[in-house]
Amino acid sequence: MTGTGSAAIAVDTNPLRATLVADTARTVTQRMPLEGGTLSAIGADGSVYTLTVPNNALTEPTEISLTPLGSLAVDGLASDAAYGVQLGPDGAQFTNYVTLTITPPPGASVPVERQLPIGWSGENNTVALAALDPTRRETSLKLLHFSGYALLLARQGTNATLEPARHRLGGDAEARLQSLTAERLLQERQRQLLGQTPAELNLDDIFKAYDEEVLQPRIAAAGSSCAAGRLAIQTVLGRSRQRQLLGYPDDAYSQSALYGDIMVQATAACTREEYALCRDEHIVTRMLPYYLGLSRQAQLLGLAGSPGVADPAWLQDAEAATAKCLNFELQIDSQMVLTEGSDVDAHTVRESVSARVPLPFNLGIAFYASGGSYVATSPAAVPLSSSGYSVTYGHTCASVNSTTPVDATVWGSLGFTARQGGVAQRAEVQDFYLTPAVAPTGLGSSYSVTLSSPRNPTGCEQPSTTTDHESWVTAAFPTWIQPFADPTLAMAIRDWRIVGGDVMATKEFTTRSDPDASENVTVNTQMVLFHKPAP
Repeated sequence: MTGTGSAAIAVDTNPLRATLVADTARTVTQRMPLEGGTLSAIGADGSVYTLTVPNNALTEPTEISLTPLGSLAVDGLASDAAYGVQLGPDGAQFTNYVTLTITPPPGASVPVERQLPIGWSGENNTVALAALDPTRRETSLKLLHFSGYALLLARQGTNATLEPARHRLGGDAEARLQSLTAERLLQERQRQLLGQTPAELNLDDIFKAYDEEVLQPRIAAAGSSCAAGRLAIQTVLGRSRQRQLLGYPDDAYSQSALYGDIMVQATAACTREEYALCRDEHIVTRMLPYYLGLSRQAQLLGLAGSPGVADPAWLQDAEAATAKCLNFELQIDSQMVLTEGSDVDAHTVRESVSARVPLPFNLGIAFYASGGSYVATSPAAVPLSSSGYSVTYGHTCASVNSTTPVDATVWGSLGFTARQGGVAQRAEVQDFYLTPAVAPTGLGSSYSVTLSSPRNPTGCEQPSTTTDHESWVTAAFPTWIQPFADPTLAMAIRDWRIVGGDVMATKEFTTRSDPDASENVTVNTQMVLFHKPAP
C-alpha cells in the first residue's frame, strides 16, 4: 500500500498483460499536419477505428498509423469479442486530447453493460482500463498519448469481469489510478445510457492519491534531466486536461506547469541537454525541431505568438541555444580551365577561387518539415578571392599584355535532411543541400591581349589590342546551374559525403560547359562544411 489518500493503492507484481497479433496488412498511415485531421482503418472483421486529431494537439507534423489487430486476448478478462488497434508512433504525446472511436462490425451486438475499454503499453503489453468519453453513446476514447487500445465484449458484464482482476490493472501507480478513474467513468456512462439515475461523479480521492503518488514526485525531479522535466510537464498538463474534461477547475499545479517553476526547470534541462549534444557530439538534426516544437507548444498554451507580448524567457533561451548550435562555415575552392578560339585566337584561361562563407542560424528562414531543415544563411556576401589567374595564347602573333584578377562575392543558404527511422537514425544527417549565389565585382577578372594577323611567309601585321573579361564567375559558375537545378530552390548542391564532427561534410565535383558552347570549360570544385557551435 502506498500514499496517504483514500484511494491509495497497491501495485500488483503480476499485472494483466495483453496477447495480441497485429494485422499489419491493414495498417493505414498518414502524415498529420499541425492543423490535425482524421484517419480511419478497418479490421478484417469490419470493425472501424477512427482517430480525430484537433488543430491544437500537435507540436510538429507527425506520421500517424493505425494497425487493426488480428487477435487480442487478456488472461484474466474473459471476453467474447475484442476490437483492438495499435496506434503509432508508440508513446507519442499530445498537448490536447485526440479522439479514438471504435465502431464494432455491422450487426455485432455490444450491450453497454458488457463494454470494457482497455489500453496496453510497455514491452510486456501491461493492461489498464481506458477512459471512455462519458458524454457519447459511441465508443470514444480521449487520449493524450499513443499505445494500443481495444473494446472488449465482457463475457459476464463489466462489474463481474473486473471484480477478480481489478487489482491487477496497471503496472504502476499512475496506471492503477487511471484505471480507477476509467472504471468510475465507465460506471457513470452505463447508468446514463441505460436510463438509470446518475450518481454524483466524485473523483476527489483519486486526484488526491494521484497528486501524492505520481505528480508530486515527478515535479520534485523536474529539473534533474530533460526526460524528468518532460515527464513532469506531461503529467501536470495531462492532469489539467482530465480535470477540464470532467468539469473540475484548474488549480495551482496547472498554473505552475504553464507559468511557474516546472516549465522553467524542465525546459532549462532540455535546452541544456540538446545543446550539449550539438556542441559536443555535433548532432545538428535535433535542435531546430526541438525549438520549433517548444515554440508550438508555447503558442498552443497561449504563452507566445501574441502581438506585443514577449516570448517567455525559457523559449528565448531555447532560441539562443539553437542559434549557437546551428552555426556553420563553408570552405569553397574551385579551379577553372577554359579553352576557346582557333588559330591566332586559340587560348586558355585558368582561374582559381576560394572563399570562407559563414552560415549562421537564421530564424527568419528556418523551417522543419518531412525530416528536412533549412536553417542557415549568409548574413552578407563575402569575398570570393581570385588566385592564379593566368591566360596563355599559343600563336606567335598573339601576346598577353597583362592580367587583372578581381575578387567576386559569394553567399548562400544551407539546409539538411535527417535519416528516418528510430531515434538514433533520426539524429544522423542524411544529406545537406546548399544554395549558393555569386556576383562579380564590376566586370570581373580580365586580361589585355594583342592579336596580329599572320604575314606570309613569316611575321605578324596589323596588331589589335583588346581587353577580355573571361573569368570564373562568368564562365565557371554557370556550369553549376544545370547539374544542380532544383524545382523548389532553383539550385541545390546535394549528395554530400557526411563526415560528422567538426568537419561535418565534404563535396567534390566536376562540371563542364555545354558541348555545343563556343568555349570548352572544365571546373573542379572542393567544398568542406565545418560545424562551428558557439561555446
